[in-house]
Amino acid sequence: MAAQEKKFEDELKELEDTVARIDSGELSLEDSIKAFEHGVELVRSLNRKLEEVEKKIEVLVRDNQGELRTTPYRLEVKNGGDDDDLPS
Repeated sequence: MAAQEKKFEDELKELEDTVARIDSGELSLEDSIKAFEHGVELVRSLNRKLEEVEKKIEVLVRDNQGELRTTPYRLEVKNGGDDDDLPS
């Protein structure tokens, strides 16, 4: 049986704790490297989860006839930024 995937909030807390342990200066160099590697794994997992959620988000909008419909979420860039590399 596969291990149950952790909640986003739990992984984020674990990452914060890992960073605090590294920043404390109390870990040996070897333990700091292990903690850093674990932190990188957590960041990758958190990013995957965020990407999955981003793909699921839909926005409820009203069309010209006043009818409600859903449309995929599109991140808007403010201040004239270039959004060519953003997901549609």
